[in-house]
Amino acid sequence: MGEGRSAAKMSRAILGAMAAESLRPQVGVGVIFVREGRVFLAKRHGAHGEDTWASAGGHLEVGETLEECARREAMEELGLAVGGLRFLCVSNIIAYGKHYVDIEFLGDIGDQEPTLMEPEAFIACGWFLLDDLPEPLFHAMRYALDSYGTGQQYFPGDQRGPDSD
Repeated sequence: MGEGRSAAKMSRAILGAMAAESLRPQVGVGVIFVREGRVFLAKRHGAHGEDTWASAGGHLEVGETLEECARREAMEELGLAVGGLRFLCVSNIIAYGKHYVDIEFLGDIGDQEPTLMEPEAFIACGWFLLDDLPEPLFHAMRYALDSYGTGQQYFPGDQRGPDSD
């Protein structure tokens, strides 16, 4: 009987630690693709920020570099092999009921065309003129495009993100 209680106590401790860990900000990494004055965007579906326009991105995995994460997400989500990466910005995003530290890159994909590899994650896509973007943009995407246009590299954010939810 002592072993059963001990195992149950350990399970509760592990679950408690996991719950506490989920209260910490997560690290998101994204990569945008710009070609001839246009940016590739896909409309998010089935995740936080649903029905907003974004690019490839996701969670940083343990032991992964930021660049590896950006390349992995581009391959998994859009079937793209990313060449060179240029750091754009870091932002503190508290939006969609979540808190992220987000790092964005500009990626070189040559003449490759993105393909939606995860139809459950995106419902539409296309190349959009930088001065005629669809709305609403995913908060991280808005910061990445602001950085691309202005060179600003840090966005401190606020409790609602760059635009009120």
